[in-house]
Amino acid sequence: MTTKLFYQPTEIYTTPLDLMWLILAASYSYYYYGTFNWGFAVVALILVFMFHLITNMQNNYMDYLHASDGGTYKTKTSTIGKNQINLKSVKTWMYSLAIVPILGGLALGYLTGPVTFGIGILAVIIGLAYSAGPKPLNSTFLCEFAVSFPIAICIPMTYVYLGSINSWQFDGVSMLRSAAISLVPFLIFYMLQLANNTCDLEEDVQNGRKTLVYYLQKPTVFKVFTVLFWTAGLVMLPLVFFKLAPWTILLTWVIFPKVWKKSKIFFSNQDKATVYGILVKNNSQIVMLYVLLFAIGTMIERIF
Repeated sequence: MTTKLFYQPTEIYTTPLDLMWLILAASYSYYYYGTFNWGFAVVALILVFMFHLITNMQNNYMDYLHASDGGTYKTKTSTIGKNQINLKSVKTWMYSLAIVPILGGLALGYLTGPVTFGIGILAVIIGLAYSAGPKPLNSTFLCEFAVSFPIAICIPMTYVYLGSINSWQFDGVSMLRSAAISLVPFLIFYMLQLANNTCDLEEDVQNGRKTLVYYLQKPTVFKVFTVLFWTAGLVMLPLVFFKLAPWTILLTWVIFPKVWKKSKIFFSNQDKATVYGILVKNNSQIVMLYVLLFAIGTMIERIF
């Protein structure tokens, strides 16, 4: 498999998100607790990066295998099919890449305790169950949640936990606090996943996948999309009020009207090739700005 083809099934272009979650976790930890242990968290970042590549590759591989021969998914949609990537090469790469996160995860768990082992096992179960097995999660109403919750909430929470070792007690309340500061990206990601599955609705049904979009139907999806978008803005108020986040995150509101104006095209056009890219590009700006302003606010708080 060439470098160019490796780029497609691994979707390596999405991995900068992994670094963004670390920045958010570190910013929150410095803001709320005044400290953050970088060592274990950076190791976790490397492992998450590798696991991200593996799960993306597996999802593309399994979706190709499960696709109906009667449709055009295998030849026109699947990154494996349209790029004519050898399936044996994909499997070889998946198994080869898995060596690093398996050995690294075992070492990290040994150094940090059983909670890390539990997190790792849960991540593997969700990652495999998303597209593999007799009833993959991406073919059920849990599809959207199975993408957005682990990525936007569980990964930052893991970084906060590993950054807390030998610094402060990470308990159930701490877990809820760290989940709260991830609500903005979670809502945006859930919203984007709904949009993605709406664009893919006909093709998904043809290939036996019935996600939440299938049950809600488009008119309801548009309403949920709207609620999720504006709720992502509103949840910043209690975060600041309860001093879980710096006031600077409220400046994210500046781009909400502009992003919403561009996002409304989704209501009249669900063409994946032209519309979904617009949604991702514009709504990702909200998440990136939120994380950036969180980091800036934390630095202002720590300095002054």
